[in-house]
Amino acid sequence: MARSLRACIGIRREETNFSVALLTAYLDESGIHDGDHLCVVAGFIGNDPQWAAFANDWIAALRPKKNLHMKDLRWRRRPSQIMSLLSKLGPIPHKYNLAAVGVSLSQKDYLASGLEKVSKRFTNPYVICATCCMSVALTEVAKKDDLHFIFDRQEGLRREAMEAIRNFSFDYCGIDSRFKGADFMNRADTVCLDPADYLAYIIRERESDLKSFKSKVGAPIMGNKGYGGRIQQDQLMTMAQWWQNPPTVAETLIDLSKNPYFRGPR
Repeated sequence: MARSLRACIGIRREETNFSVALLTAYLDESGIHDGDHLCVVAGFIGNDPQWAAFANDWIAALRPKKNLHMKDLRWRRRPSQIMSLLSKLGPIPHKYNLAAVGVSLSQKDYLASGLEKVSKRFTNPYVICATCCMSVALTEVAKKDDLHFIFDRQEGLRREAMEAIRNFSFDYCGIDSRFKGADFMNRADTVCLDPADYLAYIIRERESDLKSFKSKVGAPIMGNKGYGGRIQQDQLMTMAQWWQNPPTVAETLIDLSKNPYFRGPR
């Protein structure tokens, strides 16, 4: 094995003080560029033993490749090889009970909502899907456990927005005591972003054309259960209305204090 299992998973226990009850969510995106019809942020959530067992099987099934990137697959030239590869890889996250989570939104619905005119930094499709995905992960998957988020590396406004949200939520406001941070990693540095890339890509493909070759051969990554869903146009419009008259910090803190996991500012 070219890299150690620890390096492939991306665990840095001595740097992050991982607790026994800590879960890690690895999330990737698809459809964030101009012309894409659907934006998706998706991935899987599990504890260290689950991720270690997953990585062991995934690396063996993926060899000689070091990472999976769906956009790089030669769909037209090697359909049979791709079918064989994805059928082997798809069931692995579910074998170890990693929880699938994904949130999507239609670019058409997004433009109709008016959110594009509110804030290019905080209300772009990627940031909306990412923050909603984090909310779903905390409320529906983590329950009482702590949760740390790892995102595929972003650049520009997307990265700035997510870092600002992380700093506000984790340090300044302390929105949720279970939220242990959000960081970015290069996909080449961990195989745990691979199934997130696979899942986000196939969610977007299946919502575009459920009968396509890609949708069919990628079906194994979907599993039998997942958390999240598609943000509807009326929900996006509600978000736009909220941004037009947002509450003050004091009002926000009062509302957040109703959450049993509210930690409060540091």
